[in-house]
Amino acid sequence: MRELVARMSLVIGFALNRRWGDNWQAIISAPAPMRPFSQSQAYIAKSVLLDSRLALFHEKEGWLALADLHFGFELSQRMAGHLVPFWGMQSIETRLHELLRDYHPATLILLGDLVHDQAAAREFFSFVTRLQGYCDVILIAGNHDVGIRRQRPRANDSNFNLLDAFATDGFEFHHGNCERQRNGRIQVIGHFHPAATLHDGAGLRLKFPALVQESQCWILPAFSPWAAGSDWREREQNRIWLCTPRRILLVDEEN
Repeated sequence: MRELVARMSLVIGFALNRRWGDNWQAIISAPAPMRPFSQSQAYIAKSVLLDSRLALFHEKEGWLALADLHFGFELSQRMAGHLVPFWGMQSIETRLHELLRDYHPATLILLGDLVHDQAAAREFFSFVTRLQGYCDVILIAGNHDVGIRRQRPRANDSNFNLLDAFATDGFEFHHGNCERQRNGRIQVIGHFHPAATLHDGAGLRLKFPALVQESQCWILPAFSPWAAGSDWREREQNRIWLCTPRRILLVDEEN
């Protein structure tokens, strides 16, 4: 009986190997999936994912968008005589590299106020060069970026062009400091550094960056670790998505 069972096992194993060999090879050679969905992510619209690291990802269009890096804020402050620590630029780069690793976007869209001022122009364009090793990078100019237009490393290189706006099939991206004509697309902007505050009624108050979602305009939180943000007061007909370090919360009107 044992010999019969052993023979049957060999026959079945041989058949499965022949049948599934090619399929198994395809499975083990497939690219790794994006990290599992977690409480630090939330769908705010169809195929649009908000990450608590202050970025927005579109699964179908393949873009990753974030706003208001204010890259080099610490350099600007030190040039003005303020001894702030050198950690902001490294924090921005580390967090952004993690997002690129997790989402594998086709296009990265940086929505203005790329730098705090021209003090960090060289460091910023070096940073952009490193980002271009991952994907296409779209640079949109904000009101803080006037000085760096003249300091691009290669003036004729389109990889370093600063645009006023960028559009996909369903969205138009611009910084938000200038009014633009509506064209049927959802406007995705930065500039306002929105935030929201939670309180427990006993004196505890916690303020976090937030994404403000109007019907045709979405306002991204500031990506800069130096930007505390301003409480968004216009909550009527808006959805406020609070970005805590480990969780996305939809703020109700009572908060």
